[in-house]
Amino acid sequence: MIGYGENRGIVPLATEEIFRRIDSNDDSSKAYEVSAQMVEIYNERVQDLLIDPSKRPQQGLKIRESKLHGVYIEGVTKVPVS
Repeated sequence: MIGYGENRGIVPLATEEIFRRIDSNDDSSKAYEVSAQMVEIYNERVQDLLIDPSKRPQQGLKIRESKLHGVYIEGVTKVPVS
């Protein structure tokens, strides 16, 4: 997922591409807000990797679906990035 050197993974490659496209935008009427969430699914439990492990719910986070938001993870941390 992460990778190093010439073997960079999907996370750094995707992040670079997102910011490259934002930087190449010439339309001043458009504004961008980028945020990130990072989760791990292990043993059928969804864990939020952006919070202290001692504060994570033992049962994991719940995956939900709504007509308004689609599929989402309830209670996951969302942080702005730049």
